[in-house]
Amino acid sequence: MSNVLTYLITARRCEVEELQRLSRTCQMVLTVGQLIHCLQQERGLSNIYLGSRGQRDAAARQASVENSQAAAAEFQRWLHSIEQDNALSNGARLYTRIAFALHALEGLPQLREEISALRCSPTESYERFKTVVGALLALVFEAADVAVDAQISRLLVALFNLMQGKEFAGRERAAGAAAFASGKIGREQEQSIEYQIEMQEQALRRFESFAEDVRAPWSALQASLPLAELERLRRKLLTSHERPLDVEMADAWYQCCSARIDGLHQIEIHLAQFVQTRCEAKIAELRKELDHQDQLFSQQDRLDPLMPLAGFSAPLDEQALAGGVGSHLAHSIVDMLRSQSERLQNLTAELATVRDSLEERKLIERAKGVLMMKQGLNEEAAYRLLRKHAMNQNRRIAEVAQAILSLTEILPDA
Repeated sequence: MSNVLTYLITARRCEVEELQRLSRTCQMVLTVGQLIHCLQQERGLSNIYLGSRGQRDAAARQASVENSQAAAAEFQRWLHSIEQDNALSNGARLYTRIAFALHALEGLPQLREEISALRCSPTESYERFKTVVGALLALVFEAADVAVDAQISRLLVALFNLMQGKEFAGRERAAGAAAFASGKIGREQEQSIEYQIEMQEQALRRFESFAEDVRAPWSALQASLPLAELERLRRKLLTSHERPLDVEMADAWYQCCSARIDGLHQIEIHLAQFVQTRCEAKIAELRKELDHQDQLFSQQDRLDPLMPLAGFSAPLDEQALAGGVGSHLAHSIVDMLRSQSERLQNLTAELATVRDSLEERKLIERAKGVLMMKQGLNEEAAYRLLRKHAMNQNRRIAEVAQAILSLTEILPDA
């Protein structure tokens, strides 16, 4: 039995199994995306309800709670469907993130009870919803980080950045809704909303850089969104200073922001489904190659078992192969070995490029966490400090983040 063909076929079967796990991971992303979208709606309506002291949107908020509960139940059903060993790509990391997400979701019933009883401020509600959504978004980030196929990884990175941008848009909606509903906005709230706007724009630019496959629907969406109306409402919100806000504009703000967020959600669904389709197409392609290799396997008579295989990168000796099998079969095996070697090399290079952006985000998030812990800053202030140092030193924010992390132990506590 040919060692060469045995290992080639085994390699292909491993790729098929990994892509099947990746396909299930993409199903998770689609399910989690719907849950995040429902929670973002609930957060915005909860802040109108709290900001108005229970006078506005009680029924709409209750409907959003029911939608969130249905989406959470769907997520739980999906989890039950994959309760088997090694069902997801890089399961150890993803299952850990799932555990964190489930723990965060367990706190929602108490939060909802406190909101209904008006025992929770809009700011507290906002922060607690942000924690839950952040735990769910970490699942999507992990899915992008563990993907072993370069094209799928690029698409998942695009999807994560789209969802991240949508989350910042959702935070903006919630903060603005609370301000309009209460009739006033403080400087700290203004700075928070300015931060959400900047971060969503950054995330959407990163999405565009990785989203070549959805350029057409993305362009069509941009043309249909109420962006001019959103800018008008933003100006009213952020330039009011000490003047009272018109509380009647709370619903207009929420609806305008929601139209944009719903549009982003449609692109999110389209992209998630496209990723799954690409997984299925790649699985079919690999299975076709496996069939071809099985046919070669049945044709071979003998093959030198001592031919080197080290990573498929050793020099290929066609004469040695031909000495063991027919010339046509030998050339077929050599072609497959070369193709596999080149494909793996290209895959490694492409994945390195894609993961650079994920590594930068990790650095920035960790540096923000250090500044928040050591200096007693909130998220927005920590990011502003990072950006200020980057501008002053004419360096990228990721470089400043790396420098801060290297000094973590000697930074003074607040």
